[in-house]
Amino acid sequence: MKNLLSLVFVVVSSLMSNQVIAQNMSSTLLERQYGNITYVSGGIGDEERDEIRSRERNFNLKLLFAERNGSYLGDVDVVLLNTKGDTVFDAKSVGPFLLMQLPGGRYVIKASMNGQTQQRRLSINVKERYDAIFRW
Repeated sequence: MKNLLSLVFVVVSSLMSNQVIAQNMSSTLLERQYGNITYVSGGIGDEERDEIRSRERNFNLKLLFAERNGSYLGDVDVVLLNTKGDTVFDAKSVGPFLLMQLPGGRYVIKASMNGQTQQRRLSINVKERYDAIFRW
């Protein structure tokens, strides 16, 4: 009986470990850190777009980058400045979506593509999401 219980424990543990591994493998977009800001960038292809949509509720800033005709853009340089003018975020969005978890406050966001920069002011509340679309 003791051997049977040990065998059941090993089998259940193995199955649970495989389930955790499978869940981690299903998440293709990695969360990254820039200072105290957590962010995710991507959205290339249907699978990544679905993942962005499923994860956006965990972030309070969602940016979308597109051409004026609606085609998605990637490789957009994004800089975020605080009210003092200090850079608090500086990274490239590899896909058309950039999700960020920001501390509450006021910011200036600059998005640059092919030498053209767009700038917006935004006020972030930690409990609400701010969405913005940048078009070139």
